[in-house]
Amino acid sequence: TQFQLDYPENFNFGYDVVDAMADLAPQQRALVWCNGEGQEEVFTFADLRRKSNQAARVLRRAGIGRGDHVMVALKRHYEYWFVAVALHKLGAVLIPVTHMLTEQDILYRLNCSPVRAILCTPQNQVPDRMAGAVAQAGLDCRLFTVQQDVPGFVNLTRAMAAEAETLERLPTRAADPMILYFTSGTTGQPKGVVHDFTYPLAHIITAKYWQQVQENKLHMSVSDSGWAKFGWGKIYGQWICGATIFAYDMKKFIPTNLLQHMQDYKLTTFCAPPTMYRFMLQEDVASYDLSSIETFATAGEPLNPEVFEQWKRLTGKEIREGFGQTEGSVLLANFPSITPKP
Repeated sequence: TQFQLDYPENFNFGYDVVDAMADLAPQQRALVWCNGEGQEEVFTFADLRRKSNQAARVLRRAGIGRGDHVMVALKRHYEYWFVAVALHKLGAVLIPVTHMLTEQDILYRLNCSPVRAILCTPQNQVPDRMAGAVAQAGLDCRLFTVQQDVPGFVNLTRAMAAEAETLERLPTRAADPMILYFTSGTTGQPKGVVHDFTYPLAHIITAKYWQQVQENKLHMSVSDSGWAKFGWGKIYGQWICGATIFAYDMKKFIPTNLLQHMQDYKLTTFCAPPTMYRFMLQEDVASYDLSSIETFATAGEPLNPEVFEQWKRLTGKEIREGFGQTEGSVLLANFPSITPKP
């Protein structure tokens, strides 16, 4: 019913959560990542410190520093976590966007918020659209991609490998801008929403009291990194609570594949939009062992009572709804003391 946060004026998620966890529990898993091609990577908090330091060094060498705006479209690639933490450490402003944006969508955002750099996936012709929008905007900015070499872009993955794994703490303030989301544009054009460095702290409520994540246990929120939902469920509150993020880098949502991963990785907490629950219910949910999952959560749209009842009948667990906006963290939710009802 009441709580108070105690944090220093220079609170920074990169140094005071990721690096602090690397000191407290270096071998604890921070991220378990896999993709549809069968690849898997596990990163500890010590790994995250090293990787984010290397990414920060590459970006700093490219002239990125405190207050600079950087657009990032990295889908669910594991490099997103390295880059996000690196930008926080530099004091830069992270602008996450979805890879599905058209060239004109990108141009609109660049005109709203000119950037010093862009980091994007090499997939889905995203580099072409990014470069085209930058040319139209007349911006002089650095272009990066990951994993593959793309003409006109620096391969961040390759560049990181040549950098040292340490980074001195750089000056930032809790009141500095940290992240700029664009709303989905429900009415009119998308609006830019700026959060400062206290934003991760707000998601303690999101992660601990709504999603009910647990220390050293796997939590999955289904979201692309371009949406605010990623910040809600795949990085900030979860790592503050010591949970392990599970990420499935899927190119296409196939309900049976998602159910198989939920079973095989023995998740403890799970969050997805109601539409995904509805599509999974069109499959044989009862044939998958989801007993490890203690809390199911949902947000993004209204939860149909029929979906709620069917899911409870098949899994024995209610789905806990949450509501919020890009402008905040969770505003209303079914917290632990509440028994959810349709």
